[in-house]
Amino acid sequence: MPNLYTGTINGREPSRAGVGTTSEVVVPENMTRTGLVFTNISDQTIYLGVGHTATLKAGIVLTPAGGVWSMDEFSYNKQAITAIAHSSTLVVAIQEFYDVYQTN
Repeated sequence: MPNLYTGTINGREPSRAGVGTTSEVVVPENMTRTGLVFTNISDQTIYLGVGHTATLKAGIVLTPAGGVWSMDEFSYNKQAITAIAHSSTLVVAIQEFYDVYQTN
């Protein structure tokens, strides 16, 4: 089942995405991306994968209730971001930044 965004990921406004027990894309590849921030607003751990399938207990770990991951110069990437958790109906808040002078 495809991930259903509860907001629009467009680089202009904050968004959020559902995370479940199957690794799914929460932010698609974006060749104009200049930055990305994730915040876990759920009460359980969420795991992220960059450009590959997210795996439980591996990759980027967002701790419950406020765990944050922000791309920096060492983790910057334009690939799709996937997420997985031990239970369904978790939510991650997202802010993507992009170069408004480029097109996809």
